Amino acid sequence: MAKRKLIGCVALLLLCFLVAGCWDRRELQDRNFVLAVAIDMADDGLKLGIDPKEALKVREEETFVQPDGRKRYRLSLQLLKFSSGEAGKDEAKTYAISNTGESFFEMVRDMLGQSSKSLWFEHLQVIIISEAVLRQTGLAEIVDFFKRDSEMRSRIKVYVTPGTARSLIEYQPPSKEAGGMFLADLIRLHSRNNHIAGARTDLGYTVQYLDLRSNVLLPRIEIADKVVKLGGSAVFKKDKFIGYVDGYAIAGLKFMYGTEESAIVATECPDHPGHQMAFELFRDDTKLIPHVEGDTIYFTVDINMYGNLGEIQGDISQDDTLDPQYIHRLEIAFAEEIKQNVLYADRVFRKEMQVDTISRFAGKLKAYEPETWAKVQDQWDEIYPMIPIIISVNVTIQKVGSHK
Repeated sequence: MAKRKLIGCVALLLLCFLVAGCWDRRELQDRNFVLAVAIDMADDGLKLGIDPKEALKVREEETFVQPDGRKRYRLSLQLLKFSSGEAGKDEAKTYAISNTGESFFEMVRDMLGQSSKSLWFEHLQVIIISEAVLRQTGLAEIVDFFKRDSEMRSRIKVYVTPGTARSLIEYQPPSKEAGGMFLADLIRLHSRNNHIAGARTDLGYTVQYLDLRSNVLLPRIEIADKVVKLGGSAVFKKDKFIGYVDGYAIAGLKFMYGTEESAIVATECPDHPGHQMAFELFRDDTKLIPHVEGDTIYFTVDINMYGNLGEIQGDISQDDTLDPQYIHRLEIAFAEEIKQNVLYADRVFRKEMQVDTISRFAGKLKAYEPETWAKVQDQWDEIYPMIPIIISVNVTIQKVGSHK
């Protein structure tokens, strides 16, 4: 019996030698790490800012023989550039390669003809899609390859640009960090910036909303004269792009849904016309509730905000920020500004675009009034723009800063 145990232990030890180690190990320098993806129309490959003949030559070199379909898209990849410690401080950390075709998978594989190493997507940070592409096809078709490939991660950021997407992945940040990392990090503090639609806009949530046939919001990104800026949002009805909304509409939407964590609200000071004051939000309690009375459906939005008096402009030498009556006048002014902001967002999304953003109102009605939802769900797109919404806002200034 003891002999059998000894033989078994030796066999297990020998087996460990056979399976030990990383059988698929590859050194970092043997991979090309893809940090960003840009998707444009194929014709955008001619807009390179160089001689048209040279641009056409570049485009021809990028492409491949495609027996079926037509060359629709230009896919560009931003690759991380490994450099020695002796490289100059101003040297670019990344470079871009492109290909034209219709199947994204086929384009990626053909790009191996431009790369001396395998393309590695597990560190992909951001996907940027041009408006021109989205006006030609649906969002679901564009992200299909990225949702199926096992190397893709759910937290990849997805942006929409009205310009050329490749120009954004060619951008060299003044911070000298890798471009894909910089572009992805732009949205990290979206909860503190009212004007950016950043919550639940990464690849995982985008695919989830598309699978549920919900509407989608994606951050809008632009570049102008070496300045990159996130602001506003691209709006999709199901997977069809229908337009953009500005940052003020996004701010109102965040107030309505209670998705902001730390926001700044600026408005005119009631005691100093022509001068601004600012309120810094610390905490909020927002309730969006559906109500059904007979055949009538309506929603109430109750917003309670608590925060700090962050700034007052104008001659305030005679003002006493410790006076409760003075503070109350400011609270009323801030509450009115927030209410007008919410009404603006409601008009833009519900009246003009007729879009229930990320199906929030439909979800609330389904949760609170399932029987009513069962009756109206097939006509929701027609009913939703006509439903009354009652908005109430209360602001409480708890602090006035470190100086009264």
